[in-house]
Amino acid sequence: MSKRLGVKKIIYLTTEIAEDIHTHCRDNGIKSESELIRQAIIAYIDKDYHDSTLKLSGIKAIKDSLSRINDMLSVFFNYQNMMHLNLLAYHPEISGGLKDAAYRSAQDRLDKFNESFRNHLKENPPFFEYILHEFVTGSLD
Repeated sequence: MSKRLGVKKIIYLTTEIAEDIHTHCRDNGIKSESELIRQAIIAYIDKDYHDSTLKLSGIKAIKDSLSRINDMLSVFFNYQNMMHLNLLAYHPEISGGLKDAAYRSAQDRLDKFNESFRNHLKENPPFFEYILHEFVTGSLD
């Protein structure tokens, strides 16, 4: 019998087990074997998570992760904003003969920009160190 995901059932049932499944489904208003299996899987997985403390600690871990992502996005947004301002301030029109010089100049300006960005982050050392630690180690634990 083919399932929605294309996985075939490979469990062979004895007559007694098949009758027990049919009786259980009929008595509990379960419309199909697939629904019975789905309910059994949910019951098996959920049995370890009835403890409210476990659920709350999972939610807290998700909240902490989201907070770290928010902080990292804040740093990224500041970087993008400064980069955009830098591009607007230093984007002259150039002729074809000046392209090599323009590239070298762009590299120098990029180095200056990165230094400026690092100095900007240094204005809030605890935040910068927190983000840097997260980036390097992947965890504050």
